[in-house]
Amino acid sequence: MDTSVLKEALGEIKRPFCLTLAAFTAMLCLSLMASGGAQLIGALFIGYLAAGAYLWTLVYRTFRSAGMSAQGAKKEMLFGLILRLLTLALIFGVAAKISTQVFAVTVLGFLTVYLTALFLMIGHNYKKGKRS
Repeated sequence: MDTSVLKEALGEIKRPFCLTLAAFTAMLCLSLMASGGAQLIGALFIGYLAAGAYLWTLVYRTFRSAGMSAQGAKKEMLFGLILRLLTLALIFGVAAKISTQVFAVTVLGFLTVYLTALFLMIGHNYKKGKRS
């Protein structure tokens, strides 16, 4: 199976992703500082790292499974899903043990990165469909 479509999409959304994430980061950090929660900025970046690990695992497992049989790809993707969910449970569990605020900001960081990437991929596919 050809992975060039995924590689093309990832290459095309790289710059808009970085710019959008930089804007969101500035807004979130300023908002946290204005509300007296500057100590929570680290939790925001932990959420960013969790989302980065989540997305990397998803993309890596997708690339790996592209050359496998249907049964092998199914096992590969299932293993990736379990790995992603365990990673999230670990990170969010530790954040929840620290405090409710740390948990909330960590989840906010995760959702910021994940949803930004998701919406940019959806937009890329939508524009690509309009061109064809």
